[in-house]
Amino acid sequence: MDKVLTIQIVGWNGEKHLRATAEALAHAPQDIIEVRYVDNGSEDASLDIIREILPNADILKFHENQGFAKAHNAGIAKCITPFILTLDQDQEIIWSGIEKLLEAMQNNPKLGAIQGKLYRKNGEHIIDSAGIMRTLSFNGKERGSNEQDTGQYEEPADLLAVTGGCGLYRVEALKNVAQNNQIFDEQFFAYKEDVDLGWRLHNAGWEVKYIPVLVSYHARTLGKRGVFNWGLSLKNIQERINSPRTKWSLRNYMWMIAKNASTKQIILHWPFIKARLFIFFVLSLFSKQLFSVWKETWAGLRKMREKQKGLAS
Repeated sequence: MDKVLTIQIVGWNGEKHLRATAEALAHAPQDIIEVRYVDNGSEDASLDIIREILPNADILKFHENQGFAKAHNAGIAKCITPFILTLDQDQEIIWSGIEKLLEAMQNNPKLGAIQGKLYRKNGEHIIDSAGIMRTLSFNGKERGSNEQDTGQYEEPADLLAVTGGCGLYRVEALKNVAQNNQIFDEQFFAYKEDVDLGWRLHNAGWEVKYIPVLVSYHARTLGKRGVFNWGLSLKNIQERINSPRTKWSLRNYMWMIAKNASTKQIILHWPFIKARLFIFFVLSLFSKQLFSVWKETWAGLRKMREKQKGLAS
């Protein structure tokens, strides 16, 4: 039987959760899936865990952290199956759910990407993600994040994007929207590259969907953590403001708008975009680390607009 699905993990020092992730994959039907592990320069036992539990996995190894986007692109370039599931190192899949996603993809050739329901691990049915929707400020927001599952996401839905942590893609669609031979934009390094990809799929005419089937458990910190999930104390908020994640998220938020939104869309949504940027500007006044990203962001905007027009070399 020909293999139809590649399940691709990008890992970086993930031994804390990687064993559970690999063990869940080991129970999937190996005759129809290809497992690939892309290691981003781990210094722990990650590679040993993969070799022990998934001895037939294809392994790519970088000597240093290349980021989410470049690592996944390297693996996708080797992909020979028609579908690929991108998987975080702390996601334990439920094969019966993944199988239903795959069936939906096979039945709809216009479907470029699809996602099911993700739960937080040990979270008493706390939702991690029910797909990514676009906000009025053109940010990407995980539906249902931190919510108790009471049946509020039991209907299929159109999405802006699927989460790169456990999203199923049609390889043909990925190749169709590649820019400079890149599926995920490597300038993003990490964060919001899955939102950018979903937006490009939409702009190219592909459908992006959610179906209400449980597909994985995500080992992430549980519970709500204050306003915008930024913490309950000044110390937690300060740590979040100064984290590389916040810098990259702000930069990539502006870049993905420049790449994907039309001038008309930007004008219509500008009050909401402006309000979000103003909040981040005020926060950056209290953080040299966050303030430094504005110059880098501004310098990259022209390049992003060129990508939108297909002019980038």
